[in-house]
Amino acid sequence: MVSESLARKLDADQQRLSGSTSPFIRIDTPIALLQWLHEHRHEFIEEWVDRLMGMSVSYIQRPREELMETVSQAFEANLDVLTEGSPSRMDRFIDFITEIRLNAGFPLSDVQKAFELFRYVLIRRLREENRIELLAESVEPVNQCLSYTIHQFSDYFQHMHEKAIREHAQNLEVLIEARTAELAESERKYKTLVEGINDGYFVINDELIMFANQAFCHMHGAELNEVIGQPFLRFVAPDCRDRVLARYHLACAGSPLEGQLEYTRLGCPPERAATEIKSTIINLGEGPLIIGICRDISDRVAMEAKVREHERMAYVGHLTASLSHEIRNPLSSITLNLQILSRRLKLDGFDRRRLEIIVKEVTRLEGILRQLLDTARPLRIIRAPVDLAGIVRGCVDLMEPKAAEKELEIEQRHPKRLPLVDLDAGKVEQALINLLLNAFEASPPGGRLTVWTKTTRNTDPRLIELGVRDRGPGISPDQKPHLFTPFYTSKSQGTGLGLSNVKRIVDAHSGEVEVRSRAGRGATFVLRFPCTH
Repeated sequence: MVSESLARKLDADQQRLSGSTSPFIRIDTPIALLQWLHEHRHEFIEEWVDRLMGMSVSYIQRPREELMETVSQAFEANLDVLTEGSPSRMDRFIDFITEIRLNAGFPLSDVQKAFELFRYVLIRRLREENRIELLAESVEPVNQCLSYTIHQFSDYFQHMHEKAIREHAQNLEVLIEARTAELAESERKYKTLVEGINDGYFVINDELIMFANQAFCHMHGAELNEVIGQPFLRFVAPDCRDRVLARYHLACAGSPLEGQLEYTRLGCPPERAATEIKSTIINLGEGPLIIGICRDISDRVAMEAKVREHERMAYVGHLTASLSHEIRNPLSSITLNLQILSRRLKLDGFDRRRLEIIVKEVTRLEGILRQLLDTARPLRIIRAPVDLAGIVRGCVDLMEPKAAEKELEIEQRHPKRLPLVDLDAGKVEQALINLLLNAFEASPPGGRLTVWTKTTRNTDPRLIELGVRDRGPGISPDQKPHLFTPFYTSKSQGTGLGLSNVKRIVDAHSGEVEVRSRAGRGATFVLRFPCTH
């Protein structure tokens, strides 16, 4: 049983570590967070396991009882670090989990994501309970805890690979003097070993790649015959080549290779190109060879960026909640009095126009504040079976007067029979109105918009689709990656929160957003939701 093997492993590690003391982490965890974790221990672990089982195929295939056992141990180890700053229990757990996950063939990124779920569940539950202040106070100690855990795990994971490679390299030095048949057999085993690891493995001589495994080729989007004999720098992004070459020359000059080298590789999408190298230099009698392992760290980089974004949004939420009352009441008073004055004062010409501009701008300020509040507060979804086409028709009717101001034609396309789908109708309406407002602004006067719904085919599960297409100038390639980033906007008077809230709403429904655009040919936004009916 997993629990028995875990107990035996922890006992063995305890004996191995007896007589030594793990360094303590200087950490200042709020007492309220520790009390909250103790009170919510059971449901916290349950949610961690639930999300773990839906994270990847590797975890889906594991028995739930095993995951409950390992997640419980991870929870307790995190609690030890947060409570006492003691990493001893976490170190023993890392030794144990590394061994069983390596034996099961888990990718490094899967286990890193599993550790990260502690922070994800914590942030999600605190935001759901509207514990914003506690969340803001807890970000730093939780980050300290997870930073220690993930770095220790990653180093130990890589140590296991390096140990196997070093042992094999030593064997090669002995076997090189043996008979040709023995050397051939050793080479076969060597290749089997390096082909079996998940990270890219390579050998460089005189800046050229002499050997690479299939993982290396796959990471760089090339076939083996396109890699062997080629300069290593050919697979490195231009802005990183000087740094990589300088490191190579230092190694050839005899300087020790300490730590990892990060660079951006070619042959894959930019968002998947972050790479880390750990290498060593050996001499088998024919000059220095660089033996190295390269690892895809794009998931880690993206996760770190996401954590920084969560921290920023937590701060914005705290600030917005504090200021919203102080700002909203004066704005409401100003709007009311301006409306009264507009009815009582007999203004004409530019004076009346000036008053209308003031009322319009104050109303715009209220809309910005409302968007800020929508972004700051936790998103709650209340699902019910709805007719998506009916929601679209209602929103188009609501926006018809605004479309008429620019003489825009709105074309609707809906199938005769569209299945009901479990959605939060109010939130979907909010997302659609944001998309329509953006399309109105992008469209030239007298232009045409298309709004449609349909179900997708050949997908499991079946998806229901909502799309909005305009005929405006389109979206430039450098803007596209930032469209859903909060506060990013290319408009002179935009807040950058509309599309961010659209993405939040779709994500909360376990859906997806697709953006298609060509210069001068308009932009298309497609929202897809799982169809459960």
